[in-house]
Amino acid sequence: MLDKVTGIIGKHFYNTQLAWVHWPGAIAKHRERIVNAGSDEQFEVAMLALLAELQRSHVGFFHESLSRSSSKMALCATYLVSKPLREERWTFQDVHAGGPAALAGIRPGDVLLAVDGRPFRPPEHPLFAVKSNAKITVLAKGLREEIKDVVIPAPKRIRGQLPQVVPTSLVSYKRLPGDIGYVRIAMYPGQIGVEIANEISLAIQNVGQASRLILDLRGNTGGGIGVLRAMSLLTPSRLQVGRYAGGGMTPVNGAKGYHFVFDRIPSQKLGLIPLALKAQAMMSLRKAVGLNTPILIATEGLDAMPFHGRIVILVNRHTASANEMLVAFAREHQLATIVGEATPGRVLGGNKFALFSGYWLVLPVGSYQTAEGDGIEGLPIEPDVLVPFEPEQARAGLDTQLDRAIEVVSAM
Repeated sequence: MLDKVTGIIGKHFYNTQLAWVHWPGAIAKHRERIVNAGSDEQFEVAMLALLAELQRSHVGFFHESLSRSSSKMALCATYLVSKPLREERWTFQDVHAGGPAALAGIRPGDVLLAVDGRPFRPPEHPLFAVKSNAKITVLAKGLREEIKDVVIPAPKRIRGQLPQVVPTSLVSYKRLPGDIGYVRIAMYPGQIGVEIANEISLAIQNVGQASRLILDLRGNTGGGIGVLRAMSLLTPSRLQVGRYAGGGMTPVNGAKGYHFVFDRIPSQKLGLIPLALKAQAMMSLRKAVGLNTPILIATEGLDAMPFHGRIVILVNRHTASANEMLVAFAREHQLATIVGEATPGRVLGGNKFALFSGYWLVLPVGSYQTAEGDGIEGLPIEPDVLVPFEPEQARAGLDTQLDRAIEVVSAM
């Protein structure tokens, strides 16, 4: 298994040079622990320790029978470390509407004490079994200890993917005082994301002719290219967002214009067929002569909106991947003001590789550059207006980050 994994890394990792790490040394360092692992769990932990030496995002190793997931994947909620009682605890930060945590009454600021009676403290992360009922003990408002009965459904199983629960409300929206539209997006499921793109458009339609917009991406860890619809809401123009290419981005074979341009999400899945055929034909021809075909991402050129020029994007430490492409695009073209916390800087294109005995390897196989040629991986994007998450205020039912976003957009 170790030889198989290292072979795939040598062939498919987006940067096969691995200049920032001595990879043969890393293998030698972890080999004995991997080969002599006394259980499946020890073996998996040892493999993950080796892969951590790559120091890049979108890396993973798991068994297809895995039925336990992280809080984000199983509860549709994220957490961070805080000290509510002068000792470190996990505190819920983002709790997406329609997810198991929200439906059970867990709220931002609640402090996680135990799962099914077992206490958890940082750095140990709890895992949650899908298709189960979990009793999560939290400190809620007033630091009262409460037990929340969380029903975790059985998510749709997709080969080669970890089980992930999708909230019933992927896109939520409302009209705020001051003629402000508010839209929050939880994730972008699907590789192209026809459904999520349509949901985003419907949310914008339902907030009406708002003269200002707050786009809330807190807790949204990314997904597919359905994010293009959110990008396209920022401007009526057709603007270059950036380029994605398998492998490294330097040199860029598309420098002379040989790109495949992705600038439209069809309204129905049938519309993906001609798009896929065109992309396959172009990429196959160029691959036959040894050339890469970067994908140029550009906005769709949607209608002008009354809120253009008066947009705030809310972000935090969990606003990752595709969302960071969006945030970087907004900043390069000065289309929005970024409010909240720094993003994590995790922007690579991942793929999954079947091994054997039911194991899968996840690796970044492509890299991304903004329209100006900047990379984002490993480089958190700082907000224009820094507003840290305040657990005590959240437990009291206040959202200080949203309040500040309202102040900023109201002044535009």
